[in-house]
Formats: sequence, C-alpha cells, structure tokens
Amino acid sequence: MSGLISWIRGFLTTLYVSIVIKDNQCYLFSRAIKGDKIINSNEAIFDITNGVIDSKLTDYLKKRAKKYHSVYFAAMLNSSKQWALPAVNASEFQKFNIEYNLVDKITIDDWSIVVPDSELANFEESLGGLKPDLIYSPFAILHSLIKESPKDGKILYLLNMDDSNTIMIFDGNKMKFGAYFDTRKESDGFDYYDKVFSKEESADLDNIIEEEQDRLSQLDNLGDIGSFEDFDEQNLDKDDFEDIHQEDIDGVNKNLEDSVRDIGKEITLISNIKLAINEYYQNEVYAGDFIEEVVIFDGLNLDNEFLIMAENELMIESKVYKKDIDKLLNNMMIKEICNEL
Repeated sequence: MSGLISWIRGFLTTLYVSIVIKDNQCYLFSRAIKGDKIINSNEAIFDITNGVIDSKLTDYLKKRAKKYHSVYFAAMLNSSKQWALPAVNASEFQKFNIEYNLVDKITIDDWSIVVPDSELANFEESLGGLKPDLIYSPFAILHSLIKESPKDGKILYLLNMDDSNTIMIFDGNKMKFGAYFDTRKESDGFDYYDKVFSKEESADLDNIIEEEQDRLSQLDNLGDIGSFEDFDEQNLDKDDFEDIHQEDIDGVNKNLEDSVRDIGKEITLISNIKLAINEYYQNEVYAGDFIEEVVIFDGLNLDNEFLIMAENELMIESKVYKKDIDKLLNNMMIKEICNEL
C-alpha cells in the first residue's frame, strides 16, 4: 500500500509554506513539490500590526489551497518563554522548579523543549488565528544543525537570528544546558527563570546579569567591525558547512550607521554567551564543566572580525557557520511531513 501511495503522490503537487517572524515582520518561504522535484519556490513578507500578522497571510494560504493538492504550513515559535532542559520526567523538572503539568513539552532523547501552556495559544493568535501544521522551536532548529555536524567534547552551540540567540551546551551527544535570549528592542531583557522558576534563583541571575553588563560596558579596543563575507546561497540538502573562521574575509565598505548597529548586536551576542556560560558554571543543577569550543550557526552577517573579538572576550575557540534559516525551516518541515505520509 505504501508503494501505491508513493506512486500516486508522484502525480500530485504539494506546497510547503514556512514562516519566520523577525524585525517585526513575517517572512514567508514556500516550495511546491511534485514527486521528488521542486516545481517552484516563492518568498513574501507580511506586515505585523499590534503583534498580529496581516490578514493577507490568510488570503495567501487560502488561494494556494485551491491551486495545489495539499498545502502544509509551518512556523517558528518566537516566544521568549521557551527553554531546553536536561530533563524528561516530573522529578527532573522539579530540580529546575518547573511544574511538570503546567508546561507543554517535547522530549528528544534525554532532554526536553519546554513552553508554558498559554504560549502556543498566544502564538497562534499572533498568526491571526491560523493553526500551523507544525510549530518549530528554535531549539529544534539548532538541534537539527548540531546533528548534521556532531562533535565530541563539551561544545556551546548557538543559533544567531535577528530577534533571538538560542544556546545549547552538549557534551558529545548529551544535552547539558539550554537558554533562549529574546533580543528584540521592545523586550524587557533576559529572564531565564521567568515566573515558573523560584524567586531566589531569579534574583541570583539578576546579579549575574548586572555584573556582566558592567563588565561589558568597559570593553575597549573592539576593532573596526567593517567588513563581511558575501555568501552565496547554500543548498540545504547538503551536509557541508562553510567555516568562515578559516577563510580570508574580503572587506567591503559599510556606512557608519550599519557598523554601529552591527557592533551593538555583536556585543549583545557575546554578552548572552557569557550569561549562559556563567549560569552553566555556577548553577549546581547543571554540574557544568569546562566548555572547549563555541560553535555559532549564523543567520545574519557575522564576520571574521567578530570571531577575533569573541575569542578575545570568551577565551574559547569559536567558529561560525553561515546558515539560511528560512530555507532550513522549510527543509525540516518537508522532511518531517514526507516521513509521516
């Protein structure tokens, strides 16, 4: 029967639509596939007003539903209230002062992606009431990248996007720590424990944050962050990575406004890495030990000068791999849906 279904699907065209919210706009990427061939692809941007995506997104999906045999819709969760924990059962969740029955969770091996119950409903409201077939946490996206290029040792992995920094620390294939940083301007800042964590632990982390911000404000000799690599589009079906740590970066002129903006984002990125490392080392629940390497999957435009600054500040070997997150998300949904059909 499965062979017959696969044969029939070869004559039908399916549209896979994925969205990522960033810079207060909704970025859509879609691909129409017939059999094992991509018929066409499309990109679009929708405005967001008062936290809700323009109804044109709904119209877009309705029109495509009439044109294609099947339409699947996936979205990346942008809630600041999400975590990755090295825990899978109620007793392990208790170590992090989280009520097991008050959160939504997905278990992956010996760790979990955790979201408060109300967050998924709030997210769907921001989509204008649309209910995606799949919702991906940035932790799931980061984990997919980690699996493509597994490393031995104690590694801090980071997914760098416009509005967020997602961090996980692995020791080989064992997840040890996770943190999500909402970097949107309107965000109130990093609150790792939020309301589901104890007030005492939250207060301790506030002290760490203040100390790190004081230290960060004293940074000097940052260098001229004034060049970037003009990367070609990556074929996301390939397993190879482009390691810009080892390559010469061809400089191009950037105006002063762009340079200042990039420096601010890069300093925030390094600060967030420091906060995560401090929490991992200082909180006994993680039993944190020495991190050997930092690996950044970059959805923006980090360059070689950022790596120099990062290694000087963190005193840890660091590498950056350029990634097209929009297409990666679309690839993930296609693979998952095709495997289920």
